This record gives sequence, structure tokens and C-alpha cells, in this order.
Amino acid sequence: MTVPKEPIAPKEMLPLFFSFADAVVGAAAKGAQEGGKTISCKKGCGACCRQLVPLSETEARWIREVVDRLPPSRQTEIRERFAQAHSRLAESGLLEKLLEPERWKKGEGWSVAMSYFRLGIPCPFLENEACSIHPDRPVKCREYLVTSPAEHCRQPSAETVSTVDLPFQMWIAAARLDSTSPAERKIRWVPLILAMEWPKSSSEQPEPRPAHELLRQFFDNLTGKTAEKASASKEVVSALPVLD
Repeated sequence: MTVPKEPIAPKEMLPLFFSFADAVVGAAAKGAQEGGKTISCKKGCGACCRQLVPLSETEARWIREVVDRLPPSRQTEIRERFAQAHSRLAESGLLEKLLEPERWKKGEGWSVAMSYFRLGIPCPFLENEACSIHPDRPVKCREYLVTSPAEHCRQPSAETVSTVDLPFQMWIAAARLDSTSPAERKIRWVPLILAMEWPKSSSEQPEPRPAHELLRQFFDNLTGKTAEKASASKEVVSALPVLD
């Protein structure tokens, strides 16, 4: 991996993180298939596109910019879908809960996610049961592949849906880059469905940082150890970046 020498905003690292996530998921999927499992996910099956998708704060800004780059007529269409979803959430009483995920009690995430799924709100980018921003889709979306029958995804449960095992959660590693302090334990995240309005209320813009520091921290977050220690033990040497 190569990165610029100059300091950059974290969002400029997202294409690199997306590519890395695709490579890891692709390898995991190949391993699952070699083990006799079949990947059920395919274009036209968008059941998972009605789930509660967590974004890092950096990805929330990215999604907003993706919409800003669309032609005016498409922007209007997508923004209207977000607005309709907002109204549905407000009517259901779930909006306030989603606006303050940091206040959720331990273990509450699953019940909130299922309450959201039962509303059947499609992702604003879902068209003909396929993602209309597939190259720019969030890391969490890239990580989600199932090997259980596709029909089970319409009524998911821990017993009926089997996902492809991954060595680590890359969206969490990316989200931890938004932390203001290494000691900060809670992951700061934004529900995708609220991405359009969240950046408006967030005045904090991350300071540009040397790209190699961002990449190294990303790998530290993945492995749970510093890159120096990992290199010394030769456990993830192949994952360490080649820096320009």
C-alpha cells in the first residue's frame, strides 16, 4: 500500500480502506467456498439493505459528499428518501434512540437493530434491490456476506443466518480513527439512515494527519497491538504498509 507523504483528512484514506476490506472479504469468501459453503448474497437480493448500518463519523461525511456530487435531480430524489425515512423513524418512536446511540445500555444494540429492521425502511441508495453507490458503499456493508439460504435474511435471527467469518471487523478499526483520545473506549458511529443530517450538527472536523500515521493506526486498531510489536513478533508483517 502506498500513501501520500503530506497530511491528509481521514476521509481521503477511505478508498484505501475500502480496497483493503474488499480484499479481506474476498479471501474470507473464497475460504468459505473452499470449505463447502455457498455465498447467498447476489445482486437483486436486498434484504440486508433494510438493516441498521453503522458508519464511522468519517464515512458519514463521505456519504454526504457522495450525495453532493450527484446531479441535482438525483440529489433531490435521494434526499427525499432520507427525509421519508426520518419521518418513519419519528412516527415509530425510534428516531430519538438512534440519535443518541452512546446512551444505549449494554446489550441494547440488538433489540434496537431488530426494531429498525421490522420497520422495513430500505436504504435510500437501494434501487431494484441493488446498491446504487456500490463502489462507495460503507465498510460494514462490504463486510456482510451470508452462507445461509437467502430467504432467511427476510426474518433474520442468530439461529437462521450464518455470515462469512472475518479475521477482524474493519469498520470498527476505521471508526476508532475518529476517536479524540486513544483512551476513548466507546466507538463513535452514525446510523447510515441519519448520515445526511448528522454532519450538519457536527462542527468538529478532524485535523489532517500524516497519511502513514493514519494507515499505521488503522492496522493497530485491526490487530489490537502496535505495529512495532506486531512487526517484532512477525505476526502481521505482511499487513504493514509500504510507505512513500
